[in-house]
Amino acid sequence: MLGFLDEVLASLKVRILAGIFLIFFLAMGMVLYGVWTFQRNKLIEITSQHAVQVGLIIEAGLRSSMLLNDRKASMKTILKLLHGKNKNFLQISVLNKNGEIIMTSKPSLAGRVINKNDEPACLVCHNHGATKDKTIAIINNGGNSFIRTITAIKGEPACYRCHSAKQKVIGILLIDSSLKETTAMLNELAMRIVLTGIFAFLVGAFFLNFIVTRFFTRPLAALQAGFEKVGCGDFTYWVEVNCGGEILHMADAFNIMSRAIGRYVDEIRARRNEVASHYAIVQSLSQTIEKKKLKDIVLDLLCKILRADCADFALAMEKKKNTFEIVSLKKGDKRHYHTYYKMDSDTCQVGSITRDDLFGLLNERYTSPVYSDDGSRLLIPIQQKSMHFGLISIVKPAGETFTPSERKIIPVLVHHITISFANAELYDLAITDGLTSLYTKRYFLIKIKEFVENFHSTKRGFCVLILDLDHFKEVNDTYGHPVGDEVLVRVAELVRSNVRHGDIPCRYGGEEFIILLKGDNLMAAVKIAERIRRSMEDFTFELAGTPPFKRTLSAGVACFPLHFCTADEIIAAADTALYQAKRDGRNQVNVYPSRSAAEEA
Repeated sequence: MLGFLDEVLASLKVRILAGIFLIFFLAMGMVLYGVWTFQRNKLIEITSQHAVQVGLIIEAGLRSSMLLNDRKASMKTILKLLHGKNKNFLQISVLNKNGEIIMTSKPSLAGRVINKNDEPACLVCHNHGATKDKTIAIINNGGNSFIRTITAIKGEPACYRCHSAKQKVIGILLIDSSLKETTAMLNELAMRIVLTGIFAFLVGAFFLNFIVTRFFTRPLAALQAGFEKVGCGDFTYWVEVNCGGEILHMADAFNIMSRAIGRYVDEIRARRNEVASHYAIVQSLSQTIEKKKLKDIVLDLLCKILRADCADFALAMEKKKNTFEIVSLKKGDKRHYHTYYKMDSDTCQVGSITRDDLFGLLNERYTSPVYSDDGSRLLIPIQQKSMHFGLISIVKPAGETFTPSERKIIPVLVHHITISFANAELYDLAITDGLTSLYTKRYFLIKIKEFVENFHSTKRGFCVLILDLDHFKEVNDTYGHPVGDEVLVRVAELVRSNVRHGDIPCRYGGEEFIILLKGDNLMAAVKIAERIRRSMEDFTFELAGTPPFKRTLSAGVACFPLHFCTADEIIAAADTALYQAKRDGRNQVNVYPSRSAAEEA
């Protein structure tokens, strides 16, 4: 309850109204008090004048009876006047020159001497020696106020037979008149003034409340609501006020300010998003320098930033002319699909990339990103000077197009992606064998150490597969080393086409190949080895200058951590299994025996 009262009292409207009402109440009170005091004095003045006139009349009436020196007649006249039509008379008395009451309507006062220096009514005339012929005095007797009219009875020639001619005043006439009617009128006047003041206060309060609410507090409340909306981030909120003057100018200035702040905030957000996007691009592309992983990372990045429905990346294969590796990614599917496409095949399209798109890349038709007519598809050539790395196709969901902000960031994406592939190309030259385009032995040794280190955190093992051509020396001796090199190239293609995406095929040395297989599933590793062996067994070498011939290969398989827990031991185990296959007659796959079986043997 106290909190509610504090909130109400803290309200600007309440404080403004309270201040205005206080000023209004004080002003009205002063006005009404001035009116009441003026009317009160006016009524008392009228009553006093009436009392003086009545006193003169009574004096004239008494003078005739007093000239006859007939006190009884004078008393009758006094009593007649007292009980006549004028009911305001309370008491009538006549004093001689010594202040003694000689005639009075109140017998108890007869013979009383009034001291002019002590009686309040006498002090009005006799204070400081001043004298007047007639005056009035308002006397308060026990809470009852009345007017006392004091009239001097002057000596005239007719009075000289009883009074000395030198005596100017022969007596004093005192008439006490009631103020009851005057008081009643004043009370009624006060009541009317109070009621009028209350009514005027209520009417004024109503109009003041209306004016303050209509032209002050309501517009300020609208401004306050606008500040709250802007504080919550709604910079489109428009403040409407139905008033003029300074508050209208404040509302207009607020609306202009909120729009300016909104544009500034949108610009900051756009810059922040742009910076965040640049950071995400650099961070994503810096995860690896290997072209094999970079392809997948690029598609993930493009689908995320451009909110694509699908994306396809066609990469030109160096050793195979007019052949592309196409990596595809669809929205909602985390897997990357890898296929190979030849320009002379019957298929006109793979994913969202068409044969005409690839012709455009080969013929250098694309020099910059190209949008479709409806703005829903984008082709991005990844190329640097004379190097054409590939072509990326990005398709937006149905009914959507590339936004201006996305079009703005695409050149940045292309720039970073191109640089990443240029670096990956250089790195690829360093880690791949120049003859077979498979990874080098050095790269294999680096990766197998990484696999061993990752096992401690991921608990994911791996397998090693070593392949060796049977009787390869005969090929070199019979057909020469150039033919032998071509045989190694064909064998490398067979190996590459029969391993999974993510496996690492390497040339280990001479006619020996080694493959790092992801996963520690021994049966899956054996199946891959058998698939390669059968492909080799069924393949016929048809080379220029030589008759067709066949060759076989032998393979050894070992798994980590099934067989051993170090890189060197696993390589040695696979090599041991390979030579066991050689000793057992070649053209076969041999698995290194488990540690329990080796111990039993």
